[in-house]
Amino acid sequence: MSGRVFVSHRTRGLLAVGLVLLLIALAGSMSGALRRLDNLVFDLGQILSRGAVPDDLVLVAIDEESLGQFGRWPWSREIHARLIDALCAARPAAIGLDIAFSEPQSPAADAALARAIRRCGKVVLPLVIEMESAGGSIVETPPIPALWNAAAGLGRIGVYIDEDGMARSVDLNEGVGVAAWPLFARELLRVGGLTPAGSVPEPSARIAWGAREAAHGLAQEERRRLQFVGPPGALPYISYADVIEGRVPAASIAGRTVMVGATAVGLGDQFSTPVSAHAQPMPGVEVQANIWIGLRAGTLVRELPAWPAALLSAVLALMPLLWLPRLMPSVAFFASLFWIAVPVAFSVGVLRGLQWWFPPAGAVLSGLFAYPLWSWRHLESARRHLDIELRELGGVLPGEEQEGAGGKVGKMGFEQRIAWVQAARQRVHYLEEQRRETLAFISHDLRAPLASAVQRLEDGADCRPEQLLPPLRRAQSMAQDFLRLARAEALDRREMKTLDLLFILHQAADELYPAARNRGMSIERRLPEEPVWIVGDFEAIERCAGNLLQNAVAHGSPDTRIVLGADVERREPSGICARFWVENECAEWRPERFERLFEKFRRGESSHENRRPEGAGLGLYYVRTVAGKHGGHAGAERAADGKIRFWVELPVAETTD
Repeated sequence: MSGRVFVSHRTRGLLAVGLVLLLIALAGSMSGALRRLDNLVFDLGQILSRGAVPDDLVLVAIDEESLGQFGRWPWSREIHARLIDALCAARPAAIGLDIAFSEPQSPAADAALARAIRRCGKVVLPLVIEMESAGGSIVETPPIPALWNAAAGLGRIGVYIDEDGMARSVDLNEGVGVAAWPLFARELLRVGGLTPAGSVPEPSARIAWGAREAAHGLAQEERRRLQFVGPPGALPYISYADVIEGRVPAASIAGRTVMVGATAVGLGDQFSTPVSAHAQPMPGVEVQANIWIGLRAGTLVRELPAWPAALLSAVLALMPLLWLPRLMPSVAFFASLFWIAVPVAFSVGVLRGLQWWFPPAGAVLSGLFAYPLWSWRHLESARRHLDIELRELGGVLPGEEQEGAGGKVGKMGFEQRIAWVQAARQRVHYLEEQRRETLAFISHDLRAPLASAVQRLEDGADCRPEQLLPPLRRAQSMAQDFLRLARAEALDRREMKTLDLLFILHQAADELYPAARNRGMSIERRLPEEPVWIVGDFEAIERCAGNLLQNAVAHGSPDTRIVLGADVERREPSGICARFWVENECAEWRPERFERLFEKFRRGESSHENRRPEGAGLGLYYVRTVAGKHGGHAGAERAADGKIRFWVELPVAETTD
């Protein structure tokens, strides 16, 4: 039965911890509350790995040198026309101008740029989707019609900005009302005759721009996360001015895709990215270049849908339960610390190897809670076991009272519970020692007189009563001593009543008077006249006083006087106490033997010749046991006049009848 109960408790503990870990993982995975932690892991994967820089992509930078040569921005579009002509003369695969031409400049300049774009036939222009003003409507801003009609392709620029201001993602298709516009980088691949790797869907609808004026809201399709090949500057640039001035060899451009954009500080778009070093933003043209690389190589990252990600988080959350029940706490602690890094490593590995993004924050959070939760369940199981042991042991330390013990167990701290169980274990060890002593005593002292009487009867000898009665009476006396001691050890203060101690002492003295007179002794009573009230058990206290008087009669010198006295004194910190004592002459007892006299099975020595001590050696042990059960003490000492005094001290009752 106990095995099944243990398995049941363990199973319930596993289920409880597993359920909490599942809830933590699902909440962290699906609520989005830990998105910043997920993004941090994603950024870590970006920093730890670098992609290959392609050799068929060329970036033309509108840099500080170019601004110095051609003056302040914006330049005349005739300058851009000269750039297009210079680039096309080198026969590139495609040209992308990451420059917004949404407003007309001058008819001559616009016409010159349009003619250059049409002659080249490989130029892709950007479309910007932006908000008109703070809180305003979202609009699509294409190039002016003359340039749009001349271009070989039109693609959308812009990336998705996360809550922390980082550019990590991009939508493959986007538009107002309908996701009709592909990415700028995708159009460059198409014009350059390159096919994007993997499945890159076409826009859901291609309708005329003017027909969507009544459309509302931004439509987005197929979001992907970017994998950057490196920090800002990882992709090599050539200067815009160098291209126009003919300082760039045609061979470095031929057959390659060319992207033109601003890199000068304060000019053009600048984005914070996971790989931006020292808060250095990445120019928009370089971000577009990374998108182009990701599309071509198929390294744009898909995000796991919510439910598969939650299911994977749940599986990872339950993994610690495979080892926590089997390992020692210290090993389990370090294993749990190691496990916290596993979901992170798994997420980064899947990101780099399979181009899928698994947000690990939910699994990481559950991993942080796994060891504390399991330790809490272990402590609860240990506490429950300690409580059961304490209640079975009575819930009190040896010598303490049973009253209110059940209520004390629930209020104790964990360490106090352990201390009490250890004390109870010591008590059990003590009782085991007492049991062995008792068995040894019974097998010898109690068995000896009975065996003697049985042997006489079996031998068939002439057994007269006066020969059989002494050993049988001795055995009976020992058995009665054991029974009285058992009753004394089972005393319960809740069942005790208010008693007059002096009445009990007088009665005990009356009972021992004949035995004292037979030995020529007298009993002198030095008792107060007023009653002394205590809370106790009448029979136990009477037997306690009787044992002291009986010991005085048995071990004292003949023809001497025995004194039975009592008084009431204030003791600190116990308060007012009643003390009674028995005093007599016994020169053979030495002070160093007084303490041992109260141990079980210890007998004193008679003061007269040829008199063997009788009894089981339980008389004074009984006195100490009764005193302790009443909240008092017992002891022995030498009086001022050299006599031996045995005393018992008991608390006085707070109220009297």
